[in-house]
Amino acid sequence: MTFSRLCAAATVSFLAISGWAQGQSLLSNMSGDVKIDGLTTTMDPETGIATVSGDVRVEYQDVQIRCASASYNNVSGNVHATGGVVIWRAGTIYRGDSIDYNVITGELSGNNVRSGMPAGQGSFFYSAKKFTAETQLLDRLHAEDVSFTMHDLANPNFHVSGREMNVHPGQRVELKTIKYHAGNTPILYFPSLSQSVDQDQGFRVSPGYNNRWGAFVLNQFTVFHGNHTEARYRIDLRSSRGLAGGFDFYSMRHQANRQNFGHLKFYGLSDSDTAINATGSPRQIVDRKRYRFNFQHRIYLPGPDVSTWYIDFDINKISDVHFYEDFFFNEFRTTPEPDNQISIIKRSDAFVATLMARGQLNKFYRSAERLPELSFDFVRRPIFGTGIQHQGTFAAGVYRERLGKYEQVELTRLQQLGAIGGAPAVNADPLGAASSYAGLLGLPSGTAMSPADVLAGLNVINSRLTEPGYTRFHTYHEFLYPKTFFGWLNITPRFGAGMTSYHSIDGSMSGNTNFTRGIVSLGLETTFKVSRTWSDVNMPSLGLNGLRHVFQPYLNYSYVDATQDAGLPAIDRLAPTTRPRSVDAGLFTAVDALRSWNVARVGFYNLLQTRRDYSVAANNNNYFYGGASDSSDRSYAWAGMNTYIDVFARDPEFGRDLSNLYNDLFWRPVPWISLTSQVQLPISSGRGSFTEFNHGVTFLPNRYMSVQFGHQYLSNNPYFQQDSNLFYSRIYTRLGENWGFAMNHIFEADDGTMQFQSYSLTRDLSSWILSIGALVRDNRGGANDFGILLGFTLKEFPQLNFDLDVDPSTSGSNGNGGNN
Repeated sequence: MTFSRLCAAATVSFLAISGWAQGQSLLSNMSGDVKIDGLTTTMDPETGIATVSGDVRVEYQDVQIRCASASYNNVSGNVHATGGVVIWRAGTIYRGDSIDYNVITGELSGNNVRSGMPAGQGSFFYSAKKFTAETQLLDRLHAEDVSFTMHDLANPNFHVSGREMNVHPGQRVELKTIKYHAGNTPILYFPSLSQSVDQDQGFRVSPGYNNRWGAFVLNQFTVFHGNHTEARYRIDLRSSRGLAGGFDFYSMRHQANRQNFGHLKFYGLSDSDTAINATGSPRQIVDRKRYRFNFQHRIYLPGPDVSTWYIDFDINKISDVHFYEDFFFNEFRTTPEPDNQISIIKRSDAFVATLMARGQLNKFYRSAERLPELSFDFVRRPIFGTGIQHQGTFAAGVYRERLGKYEQVELTRLQQLGAIGGAPAVNADPLGAASSYAGLLGLPSGTAMSPADVLAGLNVINSRLTEPGYTRFHTYHEFLYPKTFFGWLNITPRFGAGMTSYHSIDGSMSGNTNFTRGIVSLGLETTFKVSRTWSDVNMPSLGLNGLRHVFQPYLNYSYVDATQDAGLPAIDRLAPTTRPRSVDAGLFTAVDALRSWNVARVGFYNLLQTRRDYSVAANNNNYFYGGASDSSDRSYAWAGMNTYIDVFARDPEFGRDLSNLYNDLFWRPVPWISLTSQVQLPISSGRGSFTEFNHGVTFLPNRYMSVQFGHQYLSNNPYFQQDSNLFYSRIYTRLGENWGFAMNHIFEADDGTMQFQSYSLTRDLSSWILSIGALVRDNRGGANDFGILLGFTLKEFPQLNFDLDVDPSTSGSNGNGGNN
């Protein structure tokens, strides 16, 4: 029950005591569960005001109200309660000298009100001389001459006072004329502040030491500009790098998808020592003026409402190639070469149309320019009533590959070395020219270059130095006819046809300036399912309520004829990966790398399902059930495994007869256990056959501990020459009620290197949380990275928060968005 309904129940109960027909009528419209006691009741028939006084007590379901007296105006709907008003409701206590509440408008006001917000809405305690709520108590609060704290004591160690406060529960607190008190002594002053109730935001101070930065203090101050923008202002000081600062603006409109849209960031500094290099890799000379500018946003047309027309911006301007590496290490690991593009998009039920402009804003990164590209992607849809389905794509544009300036310098060096010295000079080069030539030709690293290899490599280098480009038109359309036979056998034949046409080609090694090819594809996908159910299996500890095993073998055959000019410079080409390529031509986006193939993917799924009661889950907070649903029992994928292999009559990449044996597995029985596994095992020899293991498990053995372990093994991969046998772990445990301990490790067993390790100890000091941590990263050949961090988090608004995790975690994300 909301506070407004609570007071309305109390008011009608007052009238019930009086015995007049008006009160009885209102009471009959509420509930028969209301119980009220008072010493005297009176009513003025002229004004319509009823009064109950003398130890007034009201009980209604889980609500109890006590006060000295209360009056109700039946005309205006206003309730006035006075004399030590106390309200208990769902574990929350509200106190005040007097409270006025209007049951018609929902407006609430009071004097000398003292209460607190429940934990799920941003837990804190407050008192106010004047207090109002425009609609309902838990929708929006307004208070004047206010004091609040998160320290649940009569005399808190720390509290904040303000001339005015507006609270939007679960969202933010807005304050004016703020004083921050330690005991009764003011220590900080702010003219105004809009503070999120999110504990990860506020006024954050992060001191520490790192050999890349020296001693440092990172400061972040979060405020809200109106109801639309969250702003984070940064001022940082590093003893080895100097003073830095910037801002991050986040749109509240896109907060559900903040990773992709709705933010504008700037950060800059005058670096006092740009030569610091902790990675062990060769480093380019950079200017002292260093900065980043990032803008990712979506604007709907005509706006402001969501529509099928919109513009997407992804703009990232960086001063130099080492900026992320030096100051935002987490982003360097996840997105080392950010993109730059603007797209106008139209979505419909039948297609997605995109007009894109993509350019090279950062000259030190290689970039595939599209100036512009227009594309239509047609979703799979039935053709009239025939049962035949169509899907396809169309794209036309002007394309050019721009080299990064450092890559251009290195290619020029390799060109001169091969042209003048030939194979002997390339093989003897101490900077690894032979490996570079092998990479350009797709040969294994360490292969000795023959004169023919060097000549072929020079052709590739000359083509790239030309910065290849062309105008391209590409279209491909596929028709499918899914059918079910005998009620269980699913067969989908498909036929596809298309064309790719190139014009005004620059950088062709075959000398062609125009080239057109046709694309023809044939395919057949067939599958069926068999299952068995054990309804009596019941293991609540593993989330089992019945068990069904589904076995689904499948065959996906694909033939593609797409002969390509061997001398054509490829701009949209395959990216290095350990995962198998798609065997559906319609899903193949690397247009220039599309080659003829003849392959059959053969495999089978094993799926274990159980029943989950979603409605019970919502009521009882059994989160592993997923969420509420209109249907009580639904199927849940408890575990699954996909095992498959590719059989080649023609392999476009490595000339194999058989691919690796692939096996992907997951097991997620309950929220405190999750396991994933990806395995590739070679069953033939030759290039393209390699071994990979990728396992991960997350386990919460009890409410005090979280454990994550993982293992990644890679050997003989043609794209990644360096073998790896990597183990990682992340462990957090609570040591009693007030202590916590966390540690992270990344260990490369292939060469016995502990790549990363960090440790932190946390102590809850009631008003403060004290943390101390240390980290070390081995950079192999460069100076080891190490740091010691001291952390303090104050449980107040504005929040003081010292980040412990300045370095990325084992998963590559530090989780706090701080500088790293």
